[in-house]
Amino acid sequence: MKTIFNTVILLFLPHLFFGQTVKNADFISPMEDGYAAVKIHNQWSFIDENGKLIFDLRNDLITNETRTNAVDLGVASMTYPLMIEERAMVKTVKDGIPYYGFIDPTGKIVVNQEFLNVSNFKEGYALALKLSEQVLGENKPLGKRVVSYFYDLVLIDTSGHISKYLCGPFPVSLSKERLKVAPPIVAKDLSPNLIAVQTPESKWEVIKID
Repeated sequence: MKTIFNTVILLFLPHLFFGQTVKNADFISPMEDGYAAVKIHNQWSFIDENGKLIFDLRNDLITNETRTNAVDLGVASMTYPLMIEERAMVKTVKDGIPYYGFIDPTGKIVVNQEFLNVSNFKEGYALALKLSEQVLGENKPLGKRVVSYFYDLVLIDTSGHISKYLCGPFPVSLSKERLKVAPPIVAKDLSPNLIAVQTPESKWEVIKID
């Protein structure tokens, strides 16, 4: 009976906190863009400037115990969730491979989780790694297509629409063993309208964002 009671409490715990002033939090981040990340019982949400949770606690927001030291503007740079320009990164896992998108301050998915990596938004745009495939032929004895996979570095708007292809293609093996960690977004912010991106040849290219 005690086990059943504890299970019920855990199921309803997020709803008990939603819309209330936070107490007994395990972690609260600095306020940024009007929101601060809050961790309670290994789940996350955000509080607004009134100190209220803006949506139920959830476990798909992006956080890392340690932040990458590499040049990477993607998910590995996040030590706790951020709500930047009304968008926060979220993750789903399909066939063992993580894919990323964004939610808005209501918790609604507004950018589908279809990218291999994403950056936070800046001036209405974010960087993302868009996965694509090329059919090379068919293995007739096995009845399977022969496919190669690659990704491009693209610029997306706050709805997830691709506004510009920036760099690529980068070949990738679509397997959970090879993609346990998101491929890095190797780029540098130079100015509000300029970024430097690393090409598949490991060279750097400066791109103007109109």
